[in-house]
Amino acid sequence: MTMPHQIRMSIYLKGLQINMATKNNVIVRIAGAAGDGIASTGEFLGKTCSRMGLHVLAYNSFQSAIRGGHVWLQMAIGPDKQYCHGEQPEIALLFNKTSPAVHVPDMKSGGIVFYNAGTIKKEEIEGIRSDLNYYGLDFKAMTDEAGLTGVSPIMINVMLAGALVQAIGLDAEVTREFIRHKFGKKGEQVLDLNLAIFNLGAEWTAKNVTKKSMQMKGDGKAKLFMTGNEAFGLGLAAGGLKLYSAYPMSPATGILHYLATIAQSEKIVIKQVEDELAAMNMVVGAGNAGVRAATATASGGYCLMVEAVGLASMMEVPAVCVVVSRGGPSTGVPTKQEQSDIDLCMAGNGDSPRFVVAPKDPEDAFYQAARALNIAEKYQMPVLVLSDFFLSEHFATIDDLDFSKVEIDRGKFSTEWTGEGRYKRYEYTDDGISHRVRPGAAKAMYVPCSDEHNEFGHVMSDVEAGLPHAREARIKMHAKRMQKMKTMVTNGDALPPSFEGDADAETTFMTWGSTYNFAKEAINLLASEGIKVNHVHFTDVYPIPREKTLAILKKCKRIISVEANMCNSLCTQVLAQTAFEVTEHINRWDGEPFTGEYIVNEFKKLGSKKKELVNA
Repeated sequence: MTMPHQIRMSIYLKGLQINMATKNNVIVRIAGAAGDGIASTGEFLGKTCSRMGLHVLAYNSFQSAIRGGHVWLQMAIGPDKQYCHGEQPEIALLFNKTSPAVHVPDMKSGGIVFYNAGTIKKEEIEGIRSDLNYYGLDFKAMTDEAGLTGVSPIMINVMLAGALVQAIGLDAEVTREFIRHKFGKKGEQVLDLNLAIFNLGAEWTAKNVTKKSMQMKGDGKAKLFMTGNEAFGLGLAAGGLKLYSAYPMSPATGILHYLATIAQSEKIVIKQVEDELAAMNMVVGAGNAGVRAATATASGGYCLMVEAVGLASMMEVPAVCVVVSRGGPSTGVPTKQEQSDIDLCMAGNGDSPRFVVAPKDPEDAFYQAARALNIAEKYQMPVLVLSDFFLSEHFATIDDLDFSKVEIDRGKFSTEWTGEGRYKRYEYTDDGISHRVRPGAAKAMYVPCSDEHNEFGHVMSDVEAGLPHAREARIKMHAKRMQKMKTMVTNGDALPPSFEGDADAETTFMTWGSTYNFAKEAINLLASEGIKVNHVHFTDVYPIPREKTLAILKKCKRIISVEANMCNSLCTQVLAQTAFEVTEHINRWDGEPFTGEYIVNEFKKLGSKKKELVNA
């Protein structure tokens, strides 16, 4: 992130002094093939930093392959909250021969490159650029000289982690403690070997790379270090989740993995089912029975759930689904970034009530997941929590989570029926919400069905369809269901966008979902150049409270949307729901997430030129 002042760092490398002007953070990139231990190295580094009280934001770029291919992880580390993983790394760890050509060109001038000398030739990597400082660690020679046995070539990741921890002045003992925690259960021999290899990397770097000012020091207060998917899982659990059914589909699978680790302690039933339709049908069934239930899937998986989501709307059953966008259409680019599923989440066969919310970061994901369960029960409808690849898969530090803020609101729900007369499950009400009684309660029999019905749940879609009383009931029942959307706005449960920054700024960035942090980083960068930009951010994307939203948008002088898609999905919804048109856009749809620098560059290209809506 951009700080109020710049600091000068001097790095002394093997007798050569290099002065490096940098922000008060460091950008690290770790690259190699899938299966090389890239994620584990990032975990060593990230958890060391978080336990020291440093802030971290890490982007994990990987392919749809278990082994091979090429993957990398980029991490921003600093004493203050990090909003972006950055563009130019200052330090890189390169594991395989594909890495140099891909990543050395991206390095910041004067940066440090540690590489696996067993797979990367010195003359080839150093021939790419002459303004960098290269350090090859020969894993086999170093472990042989140390007399270590039972080593595997993949353990180079532990050695390079030691080099990196030493190079940026982290507390190596914190990393060693994490290694003891991670490998302790695998036996003393495995643990001792990993510690020895880590120490080799750290000691080699201490002797060969002399640093003066590159010291990363945190506040000493340990922070949470988690992905968006883990935060979603934790938020669902805190919100009273009791059943989670899912079919694994990247990049949503991490929620299933996390919940499985806490299912026993939190008394949550976990079901891995045969397909996405079964997963949503199970959530609808559980919701009808009075159980808080949820599922998650990626873009294509949600396509298969749409019919069952309509079933939840018709039966007026609470159901929560986390939909993680990825590059489309169809299977598209399964492990890359895109924000293109607002329309999909709103879609269905016929008009049906639903709520769509898009958290901005892992901390927000925790609170919005719990909120989704409340909204679903209060309004007896499906709630779609719209995430994306970056939000779900990236790691970030969180100072703390306040569980006291999570309250459980079950709305008009009871386990017994104490009313007078025959129970009307779908009774017409002014707010569109009928009283829900747990099935099996005495004197509260009804039929929950997918066909149109009357107040008692009696089906009117067969022999009664088209008759005058059935047509009248259809009009009233359909209006009753859709009334819940208006009630949500009236009650203040559907929130307008937030507004941050100087109200007098000439430009406003308009964002939704995970683009929030990138825009904030860009605003900070522009502020350092004397350019004022404020920020309008949407978390609730359907329904949008029209009047409150218009009051905010009309105060802005020039609005530029920032979306990780081609067709400006949020702008389309704002236009449809408020009649307010945004005509300038910064888009990205190459599969990579935004960075603050990317947004700044695109903003400067816009100048005074006006762009038209792609999808007007």
